[in-house]
Amino acid sequence: MIESSVSESGMIEPGRVVPQALLERLEGGRASLASMQGDGKALVLFVEAECPTSRLALRRLQTIAAALAHGGVKLVAVHQDPPAVAALTMRSCEADFAALSEPEPYAASAAFGVRTVPTAFLIGSDDRVEAVVEGWSRDAFADIAAGAALPKDDVDRLLDPAAHPVFKPGCASKNTLSAELLASARAAEGAFDEFEDLFERGWTDGLPVVPPTRSRVARMLGDYRADVSLGIVPPGTGELTLERLAVCAVLAGCHPSYFPVVKAAAHAVLDPAFNLHGVTNTTHSCGPVLIVNGPVRRRIGMNSGMNCLGGWNRANATIGRAIRLMSGLTGHGTPGVLDRSTMGQPGKIGFCFAENEEASPWESLASARGFEPGRSVVTAYAGDGPLTISDHYSRDPEEVARTIALGGSVAFSPHFYPLVTDTVFVVCPEHVATFAQAGWSKRDVAERIVEGSRRRVSDLRTGDQGPFTASLDDDAELTKWLSPDEIVLVVAGGDAGRFTMLLPPWVGFGFGSTMTSQLIDEV
Repeated sequence: MIESSVSESGMIEPGRVVPQALLERLEGGRASLASMQGDGKALVLFVEAECPTSRLALRRLQTIAAALAHGGVKLVAVHQDPPAVAALTMRSCEADFAALSEPEPYAASAAFGVRTVPTAFLIGSDDRVEAVVEGWSRDAFADIAAGAALPKDDVDRLLDPAAHPVFKPGCASKNTLSAELLASARAAEGAFDEFEDLFERGWTDGLPVVPPTRSRVARMLGDYRADVSLGIVPPGTGELTLERLAVCAVLAGCHPSYFPVVKAAAHAVLDPAFNLHGVTNTTHSCGPVLIVNGPVRRRIGMNSGMNCLGGWNRANATIGRAIRLMSGLTGHGTPGVLDRSTMGQPGKIGFCFAENEEASPWESLASARGFEPGRSVVTAYAGDGPLTISDHYSRDPEEVARTIALGGSVAFSPHFYPLVTDTVFVVCPEHVATFAQAGWSKRDVAERIVEGSRRRVSDLRTGDQGPFTASLDDDAELTKWLSPDEIVLVVAGGDAGRFTMLLPPWVGFGFGSTMTSQLIDEV
C-alpha cells in the first residue's frame, strides 16, 4: 500500500500520491487501480447506484470515454455497490468503460478521502493526483478532456451545455455514513432483483429464467469440456461452445441430467440440412420441434402421454426452451432482430416431447430413421403450431385415415398442393389402436392419408398454389404429398381421447428444412 497525503478535510489533493486499493472486477476476480490504469493516466470516478448524480456522471462521461482513451486517459468507475448491482448500473447508464466494485467498509473511498459521490480523481502516470472533481461539473470535466488533447469543438459537442447540467451536487459517500445509514444502504442493495436484471440484459424469452451462476453452469456441464465448440449458430453466426450451451440450459431451467439431450438437439439443429438460418429467418411460424426416443425418455422423466405437447413436465418444457434460447442468444434469432416470423406461435418458446413407444405397435421414429432399437435419439423437425384433428366416432381404419388426411390437407395452405416435404402427425393411442386392430402398418396408414388428400386442380385455383398447379388442367388431380414416405407418424398422447395432432411443416420453396436426428450420449 502506498501511503497517501491528504488535506485537512481528508480529501486527497492535487500533487499527492494516491493509495493503491485492491477492488473486485464485475466479472469476477480482483484488480488494483494501478493494473487498470496501465502506463498512462486514469480518471477514477467513485459512484453509487442510488445516487442520481452518480448515474448522471456515468452517462455523460460515457460520451467522452473513447476520446479520453485516445488521449491517453483511461476512465475507470469504482462502485460502492456489489458487482451485480454495479453491472446493472453500468448497463442502465449505457456505460461500457472499465468498472470495479468496492466492498464494505469502503476502504478505498476512505483512503482517497471521498466525501461525496460522484468524485473523480485524475491520476497521472506517476501515481499523483492532477485534478479532483466533486459532484458533476461540466466545466471541470471539459478541462480534463481538453487536457487529453480533445479539441474544444469536440468537447463542446460531446459535453454540450444545452444538454448537460453545468453543475449538480452529489450524495454522501458510503464511507462517511453512520452504521444506521449503512444498514439502510444495504437494504437498498438487497432490493436488487437478479431475475429482473436478466430481463434487462435481454437474456429471456419473455418468461423468467434461472440465473446462470458459475456453479450452476459447472453442474450442467458435468464432465463435458466447456471450451468444446459445436460450431456457428445461424443466422447471427455466434460460436456455440458447450459452456454457452450450458448457460442456455441453466437459463431454461434444465436439470443437469437433461444436458446430453440438449447437446444432441443442438447438434441436430446445427446440421446444415436442418437449415436453422431459414427456420429462424423466415416469416413463417415454424420452430424446432424436438422428438425424443429411447431409454433417456424414462431416465429423465419425459412425458410421452397425457398432455405431452403441453406444459407441466420439466424435461419437455426446458429442453426445447434451451434450444430456442441458444438460437436467440447465440444466433441472435430474436423477434425483430433475425427472427422475422409474422405471427410466431407458442412452440417457438420451446417444443419438445417424447414418443410413446410403449403404446405403439410400430417401430419408433428413431428406428424408422435407421437407428438401432434401444438407442436414445433426438430428432429435430421444423414444425408449425399443432392442429388438432378430432375423430371420436369412426371405428373403421379407412374412415380414421380419411379424417386425418382431410385435417392434414390444410397444412401450410389448403390450396398448396403438393407440399413436397415431410409432415409429422402425432397419432393418439386410440387412433393407433384402431389401425393396429386392422393389422395396418405405418406404411398402410401413410398410403391412406396420401390418397385421402386427393383433390381436383379446379378446387385449388385460389390463394397459395403449389408448384404444379398452374401447369395442370382443372380436371387433373393432386395429392397433398407426393409419396407416403413424406408422412411421418409419431405415437404419443394419453390413453383417452381420439385426437391426432398435425404438426404442419415449413415449406421453404426449394430451400426448406430436412428432419435431422442425433444420437444422445449415454451417461
